[in-house]
Amino acid sequence: MTAKMTVTRQDIVTDLKALGLKLNDIVLVHGSLSRIGMVDGGADTVIDALLEVIGDGGTLLMPSFQHGSEFFLAQSKYVFDVRNSPSEVGIITETFRKRHGVIRSLSPTHCTAGIGLKAWELLKDHEQCHVSVGLDSPYHKLVQAWGKILLLGVTHSSNTTLHFVENTNGAPTLCRQLFEPSVIDNDGKIIMVPTWPHMPGLQRHYPRVENVLLEHSLQQNGKIGDADSKLIDAQGMSELIGGIIKRDPMFLIVPFCGN
Repeated sequence: MTAKMTVTRQDIVTDLKALGLKLNDIVLVHGSLSRIGMVDGGADTVIDALLEVIGDGGTLLMPSFQHGSEFFLAQSKYVFDVRNSPSEVGIITETFRKRHGVIRSLSPTHCTAGIGLKAWELLKDHEQCHVSVGLDSPYHKLVQAWGKILLLGVTHSSNTTLHFVENTNGAPTLCRQLFEPSVIDNDGKIIMVPTWPHMPGLQRHYPRVENVLLEHSLQQNGKIGDADSKLIDAQGMSELIGGIIKRDPMFLIVPFCGN
């Protein structure tokens, strides 16, 4: 049996640059460490490589929230502690959360973490968004800032920014009931965040955007280590897919077939 090759930081740097990530980029990363292969140094090496490529003028963002339906998180009155609640969307994101200098947005259901030149600008005031992935959220700001989305070993099913595209272009995604989940801020203060969550049980077909984005040169595919990866133009994706949803609000929603 042939031994698997170890993936080094330099390997990841080289692959990221080949995929199109550049100095000073703003990038939101959804990733799977295991898909990359045997990474020398684990999740920290992946984060180090990302920061090396984008440099001091860049900004690195990652999701930093809990597993489960937003509806059930909001309904359960779960209190998210921005200081201590772990990220449950992969070991890379949890390792990133614990890093010195990383900040997190004050959202009880879609907390987002970041570091770099524009991290504070992108993450501040998230608690004022009544739709967690809606207008003025970090995902909206990522689009406005001409940022990029890196799907590192994962598919568009993990692309949270598609929630923003749906929520702001007429897809029937949100509950009509306003909930009041809470978040504990960095000073230990409990803040109530009125939220219209996504409807429970609404299945999506987000990988459907893959070919559309490729056809319009808004996505570049490649390998990061062993991981099939995608680098997406967030602004271009938002405009293109948003336009499709305006014409067909059910474009990314799997129809419910009852008995």
